[in-house]
Amino acid sequence: MTAPAGWYTDAQGSTRWWDGSRWGEEAPVVATSPEYLPVPQGTTANTTWVWLIVLLPVLSTIAAIGYLVQMQQGMFEVLAVVPLDGSSSLDVDKFIAAEFNAFLTPWYLVLTLSGWAVYGLSVWFAALDARELAARGFVRPFPWAWAFLSSLVYVIGRHVVIRRRGGRILAPLVVTIAIQVAILLAASVWASVFAVQVFETVFGMVTTRRL
Repeated sequence: MTAPAGWYTDAQGSTRWWDGSRWGEEAPVVATSPEYLPVPQGTTANTTWVWLIVLLPVLSTIAAIGYLVQMQQGMFEVLAVVPLDGSSSLDVDKFIAAEFNAFLTPWYLVLTLSGWAVYGLSVWFAALDARELAARGFVRPFPWAWAFLSSLVYVIGRHVVIRRRGGRILAPLVVTIAIQVAILLAASVWASVFAVQVFETVFGMVTTRRL
């Protein structure tokens, strides 16, 4: 007695059609569906929260500029108490006081507090952004917890997931990268200028004291 016609697994482990007397060549067609359904056309991924995440680093950058300007002035005051020509011994008390005044300025407190505030707010806004995207139909948006690592990581991952769900917003990613690049370039320029100024100051002080 043979098995009735139907789909069976053959000796090689493949699923094939059995017509009651012999194996057929065709295999069942499995309908595939996308892993996640795309969002309806016209659904925007532009939220207030993502723009707050993008622009928050500007606040900490302002604080960093204030600190660096004050620290730069303090460093020159530190150099002023160092006997570069060896004509006298170093006044340790003045040197330590000058160092404290150079680095532990009011802007240091502002920079520290603003840094932690920007970090915490970025994570909070990422959670609100992910919730908003889910409410708009973006199934399983990029996990907001990645913001604990970096707001840049979250914005990049968010963009990738949104594109996979049919979204087409690019501006937050472009602006985020532009801000990060601008900050790095500004820091590099400042470090170069500061190094030149320190060298010129030290050279001028040594030359003056030897005359």
